[in-house]
Amino acid sequence: MRKFSEVAAYLLCGAAMVQAVPALAQGTGSAAQAVTERGFNEIIVTARRREESLQDVPVAVAVISQAQLQNNLATDLTKIGELAPQVMIGRQTVGTGAIIGIRGISSTSSDPGLDQSVAVAIDNVVLSRGRIVTAAMFDLAQVEIMEGPQVLFFGKNSPAGVITLRSAGPTEVLEGYVRAGYEFTADERYLEAAISGPLSDTLGARLAFRASSMEGWMRNVAEPVVYPLNPAVTVPGATGGRRQPEGEDYTGRLTVAWQPSDDLDVTLKVLLSHQKLNSSTGYAESFCTNGQTVPTLFGTIPFPTGDCAKNRVKSEGGLPADFAANYPFSSNGAPSFKTDAVLGSLNVDKSFGDVTVTSTTGYYKQDFVDARNADFTPFTTIWSVQEEDYKLFTQELRFDTGFEGALNLMGGVYFEDSSRFFGNYPDVFHGGLNPTANNFTTVETVAHADNQSFSVFGQVRYRITPAIELAGGARYSHDKKKQDIVNRAVGISSFPFRPEGSVLRARLSDDNISPEVTLSWKPSRDHLVYGAYKTGYKAGAISTAALLFTSATPENVQIGAEKVEGFEAGYKGELFDRRLRFDVTAYTYKYKDLQLGTFDPETISFLIQNAAAARTRGMQASLNWFATDDLSFRGNLGYNRARYLNYSDSQCFPGQTAAQGCIAGRQDLTGKPLTRAPKLTFNLGASYTAHLGGDWKVNLAGDASYSSKYQSAADNAPGGVQPSFWRLNAALHLSPEDERFRLSIIGRNLTNSYYLISTSGRPAGTTNEFIGVFSRPREVALQGEVRF
Repeated sequence: MRKFSEVAAYLLCGAAMVQAVPALAQGTGSAAQAVTERGFNEIIVTARRREESLQDVPVAVAVISQAQLQNNLATDLTKIGELAPQVMIGRQTVGTGAIIGIRGISSTSSDPGLDQSVAVAIDNVVLSRGRIVTAAMFDLAQVEIMEGPQVLFFGKNSPAGVITLRSAGPTEVLEGYVRAGYEFTADERYLEAAISGPLSDTLGARLAFRASSMEGWMRNVAEPVVYPLNPAVTVPGATGGRRQPEGEDYTGRLTVAWQPSDDLDVTLKVLLSHQKLNSSTGYAESFCTNGQTVPTLFGTIPFPTGDCAKNRVKSEGGLPADFAANYPFSSNGAPSFKTDAVLGSLNVDKSFGDVTVTSTTGYYKQDFVDARNADFTPFTTIWSVQEEDYKLFTQELRFDTGFEGALNLMGGVYFEDSSRFFGNYPDVFHGGLNPTANNFTTVETVAHADNQSFSVFGQVRYRITPAIELAGGARYSHDKKKQDIVNRAVGISSFPFRPEGSVLRARLSDDNISPEVTLSWKPSRDHLVYGAYKTGYKAGAISTAALLFTSATPENVQIGAEKVEGFEAGYKGELFDRRLRFDVTAYTYKYKDLQLGTFDPETISFLIQNAAAARTRGMQASLNWFATDDLSFRGNLGYNRARYLNYSDSQCFPGQTAAQGCIAGRQDLTGKPLTRAPKLTFNLGASYTAHLGGDWKVNLAGDASYSSKYQSAADNAPGGVQPSFWRLNAALHLSPEDERFRLSIIGRNLTNSYYLISTSGRPAGTTNEFIGVFSRPREVALQGEVRF
């Protein structure tokens, strides 16, 4: 199997590189037949919560089509993020569970009390929790990525951007598909199916399902070893399995659409998701810098297995049987991760002549349990179990006018209410029996958090002339947050834990008004020029500390609101009978009080704080050229200079000296780049269809992407620097002309780039030892599909 995947990868690489050469000579399709009234392959977006042509919207929007998603096996948010410029999405082992960043702006993943600076809107339900990355995103019609602050159209404020995912809806006739595949590197098997059609003249439905299982791409080589702090204890080896992340994933979605009249549309969507893995750290491994070749415990005890390389090999032991007894969610001392999610949306559109009223009701529930080796060593000196149960209810009511005159209005109200239970049960250095809990937890910390958000928003659009429009609006937001956190059981430890049963109660309230103004000029139907002043806001947060110490107070566990303001200008155009579509955007934004965090491996704690100021400044561009009916080219480019304007009190990285800038435990990062903010990113791609005769065709698609170097460590540690890299994706499809069935070979990351998403110091290691969360390596899949 592995040999086949390597051969297939080379074939796909070669085909992707040479596909354009014969295509230029063979493509003979009639362009006129493919040109619609608006233009060739017109793209409809909902960036302003109404259907508009991409070329008519004065907003920077990156669109990922259904075909692009399928050609790149993009079935989760991490893979979708790889298809857009200046976007980075990755799973994380702790805290929020994810990093979602646009143009170098992202929230720290270390603290589960923080929301994301980038919102994810799934079928109009806006989510700000990172754990949504665990759910499969399949059977999608389209993905839109709005970069920069978004104030008016997507629930709460989003200071860095919004990623919207629109799932496919019911069809007018009965149809469906079954798709199955096998990916060779991770030994992943998947099955996806959907059936859609009318139930009556006014009622339609769609049911989609996806299941997958895999063995994983990471190898755990840990063997049983004597625990160095207590020779009477033997630490088991790779108890959860030799390969990670091994597991299974099941996701289903039901859509019901009712249209009893031309002026009323009601759509209900319900998604259920379940995922179970043998470790949440299957995306991470430890590595060393500065020439160190053997990882250590406390800098003195070498690992008996494992190495310091970034090579998808790790050495992580399980929890000894004596310590696993009566341990919360112990899984007999084996690491495990399990999560379940429910996402529901009810969208009602009612037209009253030229006025449309829309009600969107959302419900989201996700819980998880994560048991893992938290020191990334074969000795398992730190074992961690965390659980969370999160519930969210949202309601938005908006109106939008479509008068023929110069003046139009949009406005509405938004409300959300959420509750979250979080529990952390670590065993640090196996100090002994916890008398209250009757297990070997060092401490058991639980938190109950409740958040409410209310906002009122509106926009006025005035057409100064038939070609010039001025749009201005604002959102008023009021946020209330409260959290009670307590150490319910404190065991034997030298850590200064807050006394058992002493509840820390924190309360927070924020108010904000965020305006925006856009002036657009459309000199012809093929060209649009616009400029905008935009602001954004993310409410303050209350830290959900993994370890609750005596130093914590209601005041110092809070951080302030994150705010942004700035300008952007863009130009969108179409040429050559609309076969060439392009756009260019320039922007400059200043962020104040960025919500950041770092990990301190010495105290095994996560710290959050507001960075004083940062600026993102740059440009992005995209181009799509439909050379013939069968040949198209695409490309995008992003240049982004994202730096701290003032961040003089950042935590030092482990081992940082005064000569390196560490004074009294603090360093000055003013002028340094933000994390995960490469200066240059670009993508070049092409698609070609060759008609073979006999009612058969071959479709070939390829995309090459580049990222310049960036820093992946929040504390700017040298070990966090990720060098520049290339990625190559390619797909080859063989099918009849009617595509009733299709056989495909699909490759992702054929260059096998293995790059860092985030980096932090490793607990109980030297200053040269780090934990890195990495990208998924090369994927080569064989896939079959039947449509009916």
